[in-house]
Amino acid sequence: MEQNLLTAISSVGFPIVVTLYLLTSFQRSMDRFTDELSQLVKELHEHRQAY
Repeated sequence: MEQNLLTAISSVGFPIVVTLYLLTSFQRSMDRFTDELSQLVKELHEHRQAY
């Protein structure tokens, strides 16, 4: 029983770690995208008020 559990963890563990890494990486990218988009909207709003 214990050997089956260790085998299951070792075979499923790697995909879980890769998935968590990719999700955190994607989240950081989305956070940067959101910040850049907010800055662009702010600049467009300021540009529109100038005219």
